Amino acid sequence: MMFINYFFASVISFLGLVIGTILVHIAPEEQKPLETKFSIMRKFCLLLIFGFMIFYYYNNLIYSLILVLSLIFLFFTEYKIKDLLEKSFFVYFIFGILFFLSSKNTNLFVIESSLILLYGLPTASLMYKIKKKNFKEIFFHNIVFIGVANILFLVNYHFSFLILK
Repeated sequence: MMFINYFFASVISFLGLVIGTILVHIAPEEQKPLETKFSIMRKFCLLLIFGFMIFYYYNNLIYSLILVLSLIFLFFTEYKIKDLLEKSFFVYFIFGILFFLSSKNTNLFVIESSLILLYGLPTASLMYKIKKKNFKEIFFHNIVFIGVANILFLVNYHFSFLILK
């Protein structure tokens, strides 16, 4: 996969946060009644993201171990940290790693990038505060996803290029 395609896929996956804040900005009266549904959708997307990754990498012991450890880490993060903005930083950091791992298989990559986009919709809808207008805070707090995903891709490309010489 070429870097430019990978980069734009990571940006599009990240745009779920932007779309979620736009939805709340358009219909702010729906944020409070849909809060429980957004929370359920967020957890369901998280479960699907890890479910597909574990299903694909169940034969590879190292990747399976990484996935299980990151799932346990996110489980504790989900229930120990109360601030959703802090939670999302850790979640999107792990998503950057999972996004990179899924790039080895095109079908898995499409599924994972779509699920990350769908995860961002309810997450941003829950984090965005109309009175504070904290869009920039949400955006810059979670940009770690694009950084981690693309740095891993470039490091992998650089080292595989050195090995092939």
